[in-house]
Amino acid sequence: MYGIIRSGMATAMHEIAVVSNNIANSGSTGFKKSDVSFTDIYGAATPDTVARKSTGFGSATANTRRNDGQGTIVDRAGALNVAIVGPGLLVISPPDETGDASAATVYTRNGEMAIDKDGFLRASDGSFVMGISGEGGEGATLSTLKIPYEQDGETMSQLEIAADGSIVATYGNSTLEEIGTLAMATFPNQGGLRNIGSARFTQSSSSGDPKFGVGGQSGFGTLQSGALEGSNVDITQEMTVMIRAQQQFSGSARVLQANSDLVEKLTR
Repeated sequence: MYGIIRSGMATAMHEIAVVSNNIANSGSTGFKKSDVSFTDIYGAATPDTVARKSTGFGSATANTRRNDGQGTIVDRAGALNVAIVGPGLLVISPPDETGDASAATVYTRNGEMAIDKDGFLRASDGSFVMGISGEGGEGATLSTLKIPYEQDGETMSQLEIAADGSIVATYGNSTLEEIGTLAMATFPNQGGLRNIGSARFTQSSSSGDPKFGVGGQSGFGTLQSGALEGSNVDITQEMTVMIRAQQQFSGSARVLQANSDLVEKLTR
């Protein structure tokens, strides 16, 4: 009996922890919520066992899966704020000990970017935003994107990012310069990416190898400049799940107390 009650309390606590994390990050750019599924524990069950007559031995957490559904698109002034509409992730590279782009590749849906003092395009965490050359694919060449403040003696007056991720800077009144194109990546199993925090992910054995491309290509979403993708957390739904999990925990705690009182009476 204690094992059954304990399993009910443990699963409820796990769900409360997951939901609490979802709610706490509901305002984070590019955050993806997690969902929990549970399974029943049966003992000595056989294919011939009738489900309604089977004696259960509690519950267990079957899986905690990240939900990669589209988040809310929020208007955010600035050409260097981009939201991904549809599948795909931006490609960034954290700096190494010398301050240059490292060999590590990280993926994110957070499109909040800025230009550093040297003209390099950086993500919100300081990583270099990577661009792509050619048509993409598994063998695509990735490189850092540098946007000079001046070109041929003229100062940059405007910067635009198109739906396919191409970056065009205007110098002076009319001189246009195509800087490059933002790289995007998709995976055979995006849910298998390893979460390293701050809405950033790395490749894992479960995710498969990345396919690189640009916005609008087959299998890739488009980019919306002047906006950011918020989290995909529905507060109302999360609060409903939280209340249900709390009721489950409270019910298990009452059963535990009742069982303890019964045992105490029987052993007097």
